[in-house]
Amino acid sequence: MNGEKQKLMVIGKSQNPRCFKGVKTLPVDYKANKNAWMTAAIFKNWLINWDKVLNRNILLLIDNCPAHIIDCINLRQIKVIFLPANTTSIIQPCDQGIIRTFKAYYRSAIRGKVLAVIDNGLHDASCSLQANDIAKKNNHS
Repeated sequence: MNGEKQKLMVIGKSQNPRCFKGVKTLPVDYKANKNAWMTAAIFKNWLINWDKVLNRNILLLIDNCPAHIIDCINLRQIKVIFLPANTTSIIQPCDQGIIRTFKAYYRSAIRGKVLAVIDNGLHDASCSLQANDIAKKNNHS
């Protein structure tokens, strides 16, 4: 069986976050709403758009989140099956540590970039480096 990765979708509170200032492209799809939660409209649009680009049939297992409403959606390539109630915390990947691991790798990468800049800057005695400023500057690239 061959697999492929679907582009991540990040949901934030701000339509145009300051941290994206000057960023031309993102490696993720970004959506916004006031609570930074998945909504039925966001889920429906994501599902319909994904169905349009698929060229094979797939099975999508999802939990019974109130935002996961698929009524009146005619999907050609995606068959949706809801997981039984009270099982998502046991088998759902995000509850198995994926989010925690992703954040740990991200923080480690940023820490490595900051340390590399500080190490390179120590050779220049006139350079005054602040780790927070370096992290902010590296986050925009």
